[in-house]
Amino acid sequence: MLLPLAMTLVLAIGAQSGADVRARAEQLARAGRTVEALDLFKEVVAQNPGDVEARLWIARLDLRLGRINEAETGLRAVLQEHPDDIDAKIVLGNTLLRKGEPDKALAILVDAERENGDRENSDLFAALGRTYRRTADDRRALEYFTRAKKAAPSDPDIASGYESVVGIYGHSIIFEGFGQHDGANLTTQSGLLLGLARVHPRVHLTGRVRLEKEYGTTDALGGGGFIWRAGRTVTIAGRAAGGAGNTVLPTSDLVGDVVKYTGSFEMGAGLRRISFSTTDVVVVSPTFAWDIGRWRFDSRYSFSRSHFHGASESTGDHSLGLRETWRRWRRAAVNAAFSYGIESFEDLTSNRVGSHGALTLAAGARFNLPSVTIISATWEHQWRSSVSAFDRLTVAFVQSFP
Repeated sequence: MLLPLAMTLVLAIGAQSGADVRARAEQLARAGRTVEALDLFKEVVAQNPGDVEARLWIARLDLRLGRINEAETGLRAVLQEHPDDIDAKIVLGNTLLRKGEPDKALAILVDAERENGDRENSDLFAALGRTYRRTADDRRALEYFTRAKKAAPSDPDIASGYESVVGIYGHSIIFEGFGQHDGANLTTQSGLLLGLARVHPRVHLTGRVRLEKEYGTTDALGGGGFIWRAGRTVTIAGRAAGGAGNTVLPTSDLVGDVVKYTGSFEMGAGLRRISFSTTDVVVVSPTFAWDIGRWRFDSRYSFSRSHFHGASESTGDHSLGLRETWRRWRRAAVNAAFSYGIESFEDLTSNRVGSHGALTLAAGARFNLPSVTIISATWEHQWRSSVSAFDRLTVAFVQSFP
């Protein structure tokens, strides 16, 4: 009589202990203490190899640590035993996406969606949203992130994915303005209003107006263009703008850009022709960017050749721009930049054509609001060989709509 009772007590204590370990492991995992949680989940599985949820946690944590092959191996073992496990398919889809195999991920997730039926499943919808984004189907990406956000409105990762897709695929209104003051007590004020309207799942049309007041003169520049997502990894953009009678801003500005995405790298090139009343400037600009999650590095080299009207004189100039962005927080990022030569051809004015030997340092911050609004501010200080140093403060506002 006593022996069976003792054995029952021992088994109950062991089960309670296992449950405590499992609960502690989940608590650590949700708190971001990945390595400690992983060790505890491995203990749970060692005691009970049939605990599928613990095995899925191990795969999730392996994925969080970048152990993609280990995560995939564990998930395929689960699916071999339980081929209809939807959660395992969701995690496997996320793993294949991280591995750079979006088509395979999509096949797994579409199968999971068929088995899921009409049930609300925010994890599945978000995984499909991320995968459709990687396969350049932004329309479906927005559709699934919208469903995921409705099913789990307080999930910050889902909210971030939804806002990101709306910002790229949706319509946008952008305002950017700066004020500049130099040592000669000359003040420049400029404002840009830009609109982007989606007219096709892969095409946006753009329209812009820039006003600038400098040296007591106010100039205007207006025009339009397009942004075409030509393929899964290629974006092509072009635009034209003009302003008759301008003396500070260009009288015409023609731009063509192409960007190629390869994993965490972006490589591109731009060709530009800017005409002023007395000068024409042609610019060739290769670009390179490296995006690794919390860090992003942007670089741009530009060679420009200026031809002065009424004279058989042309000059060449070189420019280099470097920018580092740190996305330490979910809704905020800070950046620092350095440039030599012409720091930006977007707001080039007639008095800056040719080599000024300029050096520019800049620092800024960007805030992403839940309303799919971006607010940013950037301070710049520039030294030029031809004029006194000056300071510029730029503020930008971006509002996007699905």
